[in-house]
Amino acid sequence: MNQAIVKNIMDRICKLCNNHIADKTGSHIVPHFLLKRIENEEGKTGRGNELGFVIKTGDTFSYFGREVSPEKLEEVYGDLTEEEIEANSHPLIIDHIFCSQCERKLGVIEEKYSQTLNLKSNNNYSSGVQSALGLLFWASIIWRLSISGNGGMRLSDPQNERLREMLFKILKTDFKEMDLTILKKMKSAKGITYKLIRSPDYSKSSPTFLHFYPDSKYPYTLIIWEYILFFSFSDNYTHFLKDKFFGIQNQIFAASTNKPAGDEELIFYLPIDVMKRFNNGLIEFIKNIRVDSIFSKLDALHVKLGGNGTSMPDIIKKEIMQEITSDEKKIGRAQTAEDLAASSIKVLQKYIRK
Repeated sequence: MNQAIVKNIMDRICKLCNNHIADKTGSHIVPHFLLKRIENEEGKTGRGNELGFVIKTGDTFSYFGREVSPEKLEEVYGDLTEEEIEANSHPLIIDHIFCSQCERKLGVIEEKYSQTLNLKSNNNYSSGVQSALGLLFWASIIWRLSISGNGGMRLSDPQNERLREMLFKILKTDFKEMDLTILKKMKSAKGITYKLIRSPDYSKSSPTFLHFYPDSKYPYTLIIWEYILFFSFSDNYTHFLKDKFFGIQNQIFAASTNKPAGDEELIFYLPIDVMKRFNNGLIEFIKNIRVDSIFSKLDALHVKLGGNGTSMPDIIKKEIMQEITSDEKKIGRAQTAEDLAASSIKVLQKYIRK
């Protein structure tokens, strides 16, 4: 059979069961009850009120839900064309990745875990669910982010398959039919553990975000809303022996390790001021990567235009960065690939005239 035809057929098969047609539309790669706390308009909790920004190494783009008010869109973007509205889509809401039955199975553990968010403490505490359920819930998010291609990080194929097998064999459309005890006996779950840190009520005073930290695989690290998740496939947290990780290295090692055979999920409490310093350090790290990427592109442009040497003069780079970060621009238009090109042209034209 033609390889293109085979690929087309496989792309239409549910990624969880590997059997049924992926007929479900609007699947949330990250559960809505978490996403809405990160990206919804202030005071809005319903679907369709998303207004988010994605910052990549080489680009920045934004998206908005169908219920966002015209006044808010005007504030963020200015005039939007029909083409822009038509092309708008949420990177973590995807069609035809799961079948309806598997979507319901994922929804079961999401509904159970969502009940833990209202339980919080100013000390280390239990979330009130079994660690096996917590492991399945967080594994489902890690796995979906990986297979979607839009999560900022991809697991290895064997790791993806281990998580898929765990989820497929245990999840049911009725929670009462789920046997969590078999998780500790499964070969695919062997060695998988996680640590969970939370700063309760941090989101009341500070913005939050979703970020898959790119420089750590031992363990993988996901920052999401008020949580920092450390997810290991080999009960290995050695990465942080040498990395202070923006000031919370000691807290990472002090946090309890949640295992498939554990009792209740344990969450390590992180004070708001520590979380704020952590996020500020992480944002600075992301900003530096972004700036390095922009400078690399400007150097390549400089060479392509026949400039002297292999790098653009710092004074020109500084002017372009000032133009990119100008406060006069609508936030939804700023720092995109198109904005970088337009800002570069605007600044370079002055030097060409000279």
